[in-house]
Amino acid sequence: MTPDGHRGRLFERAAMPGLGLLCLALLLASSDGFAHIVYGSPTIRQLTRTADLAARVRIVDPDARVRLENPLTIEAVVVAEVLEVLKGAETVTRLRFVQHGHGVPIYEKGEEALLFLQRIERSPEFSASRIARRIRWVSVQESTAHFTLGEGSRREFADAVRAYVEIESLPPDARLAALGRLTLDLLGSSEPRLAASALRDLVVIPDPALITKTDLPRLESILSNPATPIGHRIGLLAELERRSLVDGPARWLELLRSTKGTGLFAVVRAAAAHPSPGVTAELIRLLGSEDGQLAAAAAVSLGVPGNEAAVAPLTKLLSAPELRLRMAAIRGLGRIATPEVLKVLSSVADDHPDAATRKRAAAEVRLLSRRAPSPPQAGKPEGERS
Repeated sequence: MTPDGHRGRLFERAAMPGLGLLCLALLLASSDGFAHIVYGSPTIRQLTRTADLAARVRIVDPDARVRLENPLTIEAVVVAEVLEVLKGAETVTRLRFVQHGHGVPIYEKGEEALLFLQRIERSPEFSASRIARRIRWVSVQESTAHFTLGEGSRREFADAVRAYVEIESLPPDARLAALGRLTLDLLGSSEPRLAASALRDLVVIPDPALITKTDLPRLESILSNPATPIGHRIGLLAELERRSLVDGPARWLELLRSTKGTGLFAVVRAAAAHPSPGVTAELIRLLGSEDGQLAAAAAVSLGVPGNEAAVAPLTKLLSAPELRLRMAAIRGLGRIATPEVLKVLSSVADDHPDAATRKRAAAEVRLLSRRAPSPPQAGKPEGERS
């Protein structure tokens, strides 16, 4: 039903140091229910730039069919009523478009949605196909960019798209400052999809002038606002630390101490990528939490290579009555991977009274032994050892 071939990635990540750690923080943050931060998905800014037509629409038929000839085939299309054009000079009131890619949005009849479309002749997959003679538009959206609109979101989304369009019309030397102002506005948006999109822009735009220390008061208000979803706070803090705009160790410690309820679990897991003596001490304190899931998460997050301060408390946790805590302690110790850890886990593998704990420790010992460098061979100079 669609032409051969697969669409390549529309958007490439900028090669920036530390993005791996930030990616981890964003993924961990999604466990809090703020799963709109999907690293690698296109942002609203990127979609706006790519699109020839951006519009607020109502879906008339999400599963229409176009019959083609020579040979006879049927192509799936979506029919939508145009409610408001946000980018483009089109005056259409109804449009039809095809979708392609891996995991396209599944629209419902009557749904109000935000669409980003390209002229079909720009599509490598469709430009030479028979459907291009019948359909003018192709969507550039995948399932992670499915924007259903409602009473509380339509105006914010429309204003954001118009603002991105306006920025593109500015002289090149004025665009970065305008984009920085808009990014700050959207980072504090009460609409989580807009805030998440702005955060992804902050990650992929390498220019340090996009936000600066003069913007910290506004950024601090977002970080300290209890109404800001914890996942957004985690991702924003990670990016501000990467840009050297905040004191990372102090802020992660503060976030660990101030977060309450289910959000603390996400912070504990994210803190693994941001170790410091203060963070280690706070995670050790959380090993004694009455919440077994939280204590187990703290044990795993203490597993930072060479984190010797965590060896003794994690070793003590190996005597905990709950199997989950013992398994988490073994996992944390395995990540620390010092010679002392190898001795501790070897002892557990030999002597622990619980068979499951012995088995897990033995598996970790085998893994650590394979990683350990081979001892020097006696009788041969250093340069001749193999």
